[in-house]
Amino acid sequence: MNCLTSMRLCARRTNTQPLTRLSSLRAPAFPLTRPFPRMASSAFQFAEGEDTHQLARDADALLKQGWAKDGDGMGITKTFHFKSYFKAVAFVNMIAAESASKKHHPTMTVRIGSVDVHWTTHRPRGFTQKDVTMAQHCDQGAGLMGAVDPGQGLKCA
Repeated sequence: MNCLTSMRLCARRTNTQPLTRLSSLRAPAFPLTRPFPRMASSAFQFAEGEDTHQLARDADALLKQGWAKDGDGMGITKTFHFKSYFKAVAFVNMIAAESASKKHHPTMTVRIGSVDVHWTTHRPRGFTQKDVTMAQHCDQGAGLMGAVDPGQGLKCA
Protein backbone atom coordinates (compact mmCIF):
# COMPACT_ATOMS: atom_id res chain seq x y z
CA MET A 1 0.00 0.00 0.00
CA ASN A 2 1.47 3.37 -0.92
CA CYS A 3 1.32 6.59 1.15
CA LEU A 4 -1.52 8.02 -0.91
CA THR A 5 -3.67 4.96 -0.32
CA SER A 6 -2.97 4.94 3.41
CA MET A 7 -3.82 8.66 3.65
CA ARG A 8 -7.11 7.99 1.92
CA LEU A 9 -7.82 5.11 4.25
CA CYS A 10 -7.24 7.36 7.28
CA ALA A 11 -9.25 10.22 5.81
CA ARG A 12 -12.15 8.03 4.72
CA ARG A 13 -12.23 5.81 7.79
CA THR A 14 -14.56 8.29 9.48
CA ASN A 15 -17.44 7.16 7.30
CA THR A 16 -18.77 3.65 7.64
CA GLN A 17 -17.89 2.26 4.21
CA PRO A 18 -16.06 -1.06 4.31
CA LEU A 19 -12.38 -0.87 3.36
CA THR A 20 -12.93 -3.01 0.26
CA ARG A 21 -14.76 -0.14 -1.45
CA LEU A 22 -11.74 2.19 -1.04
CA SER A 23 -9.58 0.11 -3.38
CA SER A 24 -11.41 1.58 -6.38
CA LEU A 25 -10.10 5.10 -5.65
CA ARG A 26 -7.78 6.60 -8.26
CA ALA A 27 -4.76 8.80 -7.66
CA PRO A 28 -5.21 12.48 -8.57
CA ALA A 29 -3.61 13.85 -11.72
CA PHE A 30 -1.31 16.13 -9.70
CA PRO A 31 1.24 15.06 -7.07
CA LEU A 32 0.27 15.61 -3.45
CA THR A 33 3.79 15.52 -2.07
CA ARG A 34 6.35 18.29 -2.08
CA PRO A 35 9.91 17.70 -3.20
CA PHE A 36 12.43 16.88 -0.50
CA PRO A 37 13.98 19.95 1.12
CA ARG A 38 17.35 20.96 -0.19
CA MET A 39 20.36 19.74 1.69
CA ALA A 40 22.32 22.31 3.65
CA SER A 41 24.94 23.93 1.51
CA SER A 42 28.40 24.67 2.83
CA ALA A 43 28.18 28.41 2.08
CA PHE A 44 25.70 31.17 2.75
CA GLN A 45 23.40 32.16 -0.10
CA PHE A 46 23.88 35.93 -0.21
CA ALA A 47 21.15 38.11 -1.65
CA GLU A 48 21.75 39.92 -4.91
CA GLY A 49 23.51 43.27 -4.57
CA GLU A 50 25.26 42.52 -1.27
CA ASP A 51 28.96 43.05 -0.53
CA THR A 52 29.76 39.35 -0.27
CA HIS A 53 33.26 39.77 1.18
CA GLN A 54 32.10 41.95 4.09
CA LEU A 55 28.98 39.84 4.60
CA ALA A 56 31.06 36.65 4.72
CA ARG A 57 33.28 38.19 7.44
CA ASP A 58 30.21 39.30 9.42
CA ALA A 59 28.60 35.87 9.03
CA ASP A 60 31.76 34.15 10.32
CA ALA A 61 31.76 36.45 13.36
CA LEU A 62 28.12 35.54 14.08
CA LEU A 63 28.86 31.83 13.74
CA LYS A 64 31.60 32.22 16.38
CA GLN A 65 29.03 33.85 18.69
CA GLY A 66 26.71 30.84 18.62
CA TRP A 67 24.57 31.55 15.56
CA ALA A 68 24.08 28.76 13.03
CA LYS A 69 23.40 28.84 9.33
CA ASP A 70 19.88 27.65 8.54
CA GLY A 71 19.24 24.55 6.44
CA ASP A 72 19.29 26.24 3.04
CA GLY A 73 22.02 28.80 3.79
CA MET A 74 19.65 31.74 3.37
CA GLY A 75 19.69 32.86 7.00
CA ILE A 76 20.89 32.35 10.54
CA THR A 77 19.31 30.98 13.68
CA LYS A 78 20.04 30.93 17.40
CA THR A 79 18.31 29.86 20.59
CA PHE A 80 18.48 32.20 23.58
CA HIS A 81 17.80 30.82 27.08
CA PHE A 82 16.31 32.69 30.05
CA LYS A 83 15.54 31.90 33.70
CA SER A 84 11.90 32.95 33.39
CA TYR A 85 9.12 33.03 30.84
CA PHE A 86 8.70 36.76 31.51
CA LYS A 87 12.32 37.44 30.48
CA ALA A 88 11.88 35.35 27.31
CA VAL A 89 8.78 37.36 26.36
CA ALA A 90 10.51 40.64 27.19
CA PHE A 91 13.33 39.58 24.85
CA VAL A 92 10.80 38.89 22.08
CA ASN A 93 9.24 42.33 22.63
CA MET A 94 12.66 43.97 22.45
CA ILE A 95 13.32 42.25 19.10
CA ALA A 96 9.82 43.14 17.88
CA ALA A 97 10.31 46.84 18.63
CA GLU A 98 13.61 47.04 16.75
CA SER A 99 12.44 44.89 13.86
CA ALA A 100 9.37 47.08 13.40
CA SER A 101 11.52 50.19 13.19
CA LYS A 102 13.91 48.51 10.72
CA LYS A 103 11.06 46.87 8.76
CA HIS A 104 12.85 43.52 8.95
CA HIS A 105 11.12 40.77 10.92
CA PRO A 106 12.35 37.40 12.19
CA THR A 107 10.64 34.10 12.73
CA MET A 108 10.58 33.45 16.48
CA THR A 109 9.46 30.53 18.60
CA VAL A 110 8.87 31.21 22.29
CA ARG A 111 9.07 28.45 24.88
CA ILE A 112 8.84 28.70 28.65
CA GLY A 113 12.53 29.58 29.05
CA SER A 114 13.92 30.01 25.55
CA VAL A 115 13.41 31.84 22.29
CA ASP A 116 14.46 30.58 18.85
CA VAL A 117 15.26 33.43 16.46
CA HIS A 118 15.66 33.01 12.70
CA TRP A 119 16.75 35.86 10.43
CA THR A 120 16.57 35.77 6.64
CA THR A 121 15.71 38.29 3.96
CA HIS A 122 12.81 37.60 1.62
CA ARG A 123 13.29 40.45 -0.87
CA PRO A 124 15.84 40.09 -2.30
CA ARG A 125 15.97 36.45 -1.23
CA GLY A 126 19.06 35.43 0.71
CA PHE A 127 21.33 36.48 3.53
CA THR A 128 21.85 40.25 3.83
CA GLN A 129 23.45 42.91 6.01
CA LYS A 130 19.99 43.45 7.57
CA ASP A 131 20.18 39.92 8.98
CA VAL A 132 23.64 40.60 10.42
CA THR A 133 22.57 43.89 12.01
CA MET A 134 19.49 42.37 13.61
CA ALA A 135 21.39 39.30 14.84
CA GLN A 136 23.91 41.61 16.52
CA HIS A 137 20.99 43.50 18.08
CA CYS A 138 19.64 40.18 19.43
CA ASP A 139 23.00 39.34 21.01
CA GLN A 140 23.19 42.75 22.70
CA GLY A 141 19.57 42.55 23.89
CA ALA A 142 20.01 39.04 25.22
CA GLY A 143 22.83 40.30 27.43
CA LEU A 144 20.62 43.09 28.75
CA MET A 145 17.69 40.72 29.36
CA GLY A 146 19.81 38.26 31.33
CA ALA A 147 20.25 35.39 28.87
CA VAL A 148 21.84 32.31 30.46
CA ASP A 149 23.57 29.15 29.30
CA PRO A 150 21.26 26.43 27.93
CA GLY A 151 21.49 24.29 31.08
CA GLN A 152 20.43 27.20 33.31
CA GLY A 153 17.29 28.16 31.37
CA LEU A 154 13.82 27.55 32.79
CA LYS A 155 12.26 24.25 31.72
CA CYS A 156 8.83 22.71 32.20
CA ALA A 157 8.65 20.72 35.43
